[in-house]
Amino acid sequence: MAKALRDHAAGESYDVADGRIAGLELRVRPRSVRWSMRTALHGKRTRYDLGPAVAGSEDVGGLSVDGARSRAAKVAEMCRNGHSPATFLAALASGVSMETQIRIEAARPKPSWTWEDAKKNFLAETLRTRREDTHRDYRGKLMPAELDRFAGRMINTITIEEMAAAIAAVHARGAQPMAEGMVRTIRRMWNWLAEPARQGETSVTEGVMAKLSAPERTRVELGEEAFDPDEEDGYTPEPIEIGRALAVARLGCLPERIGLGLQLMIGTVQRRRAVTGASRWRFRTYDEAAGEHAWYVPPYFRKSGTKRGNRSHLVPVVGFAADAAARLDKLSDFEGSEGWLFPAGKASRSGRGHAESGLFNDWLAAIPGVAFSPHGARYAFATYGERDLCFAQGEGKLILDHLEGVELKDVTGTFYSSDPGIARKRAMMKAWTEWCEHWTAKAIDEDRTLLDADAMGKAIRAERYKFKKKKAPAGEAGAILG
Repeated sequence: MAKALRDHAAGESYDVADGRIAGLELRVRPRSVRWSMRTALHGKRTRYDLGPAVAGSEDVGGLSVDGARSRAAKVAEMCRNGHSPATFLAALASGVSMETQIRIEAARPKPSWTWEDAKKNFLAETLRTRREDTHRDYRGKLMPAELDRFAGRMINTITIEEMAAAIAAVHARGAQPMAEGMVRTIRRMWNWLAEPARQGETSVTEGVMAKLSAPERTRVELGEEAFDPDEEDGYTPEPIEIGRALAVARLGCLPERIGLGLQLMIGTVQRRRAVTGASRWRFRTYDEAAGEHAWYVPPYFRKSGTKRGNRSHLVPVVGFAADAAARLDKLSDFEGSEGWLFPAGKASRSGRGHAESGLFNDWLAAIPGVAFSPHGARYAFATYGERDLCFAQGEGKLILDHLEGVELKDVTGTFYSSDPGIARKRAMMKAWTEWCEHWTAKAIDEDRTLLDADAMGKAIRAERYKFKKKKAPAGEAGAILG
């Protein structure tokens, strides 16, 4: 120590590591001789200043060697337990108690974001990392007027009690599902704000909103609640509804891409987002399977696709669905389509090249005698596949659940036509499309207006615009309908 003090007076600079406490160093500089401790907190190496060094064995006016080792050991222990030693060291340096130092630091304003900036940054990150539907959902859940009470507030000053009061106000006006959705979104937002990458900017503590919850739903006596099968187990359409929808889709009374899209969606029983986002480059044909297409549905369009790897789901496209795919391919053979079967159009402001996922909903709902949503075809495939088509219990998952993964280059024509797994899929889709054809013919036999394009077109337009006054967004459905 005496040498270090002499070297300091002589204007030298160097560091000396202590041999007993890992990370403890004596830092000799022209202006000072101080002890420091280098250790890891939350995986990040950090240097903490322990105080000035003094000669001798007494900690008078600074730290002796033993005093420095004792303090360094305390700092290392705190970091191992995940606690920052900054407040402890500040209390020692100022000569006040830890309690006093904590009160001083609590009273000092901390850096943070306003409520508006927090929402903006969170939604921007959501748009970057999640699907557009998720971004739209989160944005809607952060819009209710009950949250305006936080306007201008720093995000780190908002308490769980205040947020719970806002949620309760939404619940009280009857928007109970909205209140529950807001809870999920706000928890996610606060978790993001508290992540180490931005905690220094937001000063949001981890777990602040962890116990946030919405009030329980209002009790409804059995028989008083309007039963909605789609909200329970999902509405499975009657077979005749499938037939009616296909008959109208082929009649020519719908815009061409809409009619072909409904046939592709029903014939492949894929999710609406996979259909509206289909690319012509994901459909392959093989000489060994004439008249068919092999559709490699990318993982982005699966439910929870980001958690199921990077490989595609192979769907055999047969019968009327294959014809629809071929016609859609020709319609997409123009400059600017970028290969999308349902291009968004030049006026789209979403930055997405294909149409939005709700493209078919309103048209399907407007068909007389049809009450199912696009998802209904999937319920029908699972239900009637087992009842009418000899599918084994749960076998529909081969087509519906996207559990397997393949790459385009992995499947040759020979493999496609001979592999037992693909062969079973092809047999299932052939049986399904033939079943659909049977019910289409039956629907036409029962209702000959399904052959009258003019009458059916008028009925669909009247139904569609009776309840739906707003038009499709520019460049989305409107652009591709002509």
